[in-house]
Amino acid sequence: MSAFKKAVELNADMLELDVHLTQDEQVVVYHDFYLEKNTNGNGFIGERTVSEINKLDIKSSLLKGNKAEKIPLLEEVLAWAKDKVWINIELKQMEFLNEPLAKKVVGLVEYYQMEDQVQLMSFNHKSLLDIRKYNKKIMTNAISASLIVNPIGYLDSINAQVLNTPIIHLSPSIIGELHNAGFLVHGSMSDSTEVCRRLLEWNVDAMDTNVPDIMIEERTKFLQEIN
Repeated sequence: MSAFKKAVELNADMLELDVHLTQDEQVVVYHDFYLEKNTNGNGFIGERTVSEINKLDIKSSLLKGNKAEKIPLLEEVLAWAKDKVWINIELKQMEFLNEPLAKKVVGLVEYYQMEDQVQLMSFNHKSLLDIRKYNKKIMTNAISASLIVNPIGYLDSINAQVLNTPIIHLSPSIIGELHNAGFLVHGSMSDSTEVCRRLLEWNVDAMDTNVPDIMIEERTKFLQEIN
């Protein structure tokens, strides 16, 4: 939560976070599938209950000597973020996991009435199709580390509104075609100001970064130059 609060303090336009389903089917905000990398716990997060997860501390908060932080529930983040900042939620759902993650996330977004403040994304595009079963309004974002040959046709086929892919798979012409077809383009994640500048020049709609203050400064410089 401290990272999310800091991002808002730095005037980030949107927060990106990952979600998993616990053993007792609660939606928690955490990046990895396994707990040992970032917490003082261990094991697959999907095999732990919320009660068990609440007993764990985030390692980074302990290393910095700050007050220990916990893995938050998605509903905690949504309640805090409502009317404050856009949320980009990545569904971390392995293809073989037959779990109701998409349904649970949609339900929480609807409960907090944040359909116009949230987009849902995933590498598992079946999750995006599942989202459409429950809600026709929430924006969906298809992440692909690979080149999609016919991105417009593909996005149409899964009823997604955003293509999320690294800069190596993008070009001004591809971005222009997607925009003309009514789609948005997300330039994946980078901490490079050079990548940020090129994506801005190409009129990409969004990108992720670990250094929002630096990228916001780069965007401000770019906008001043073109105006």
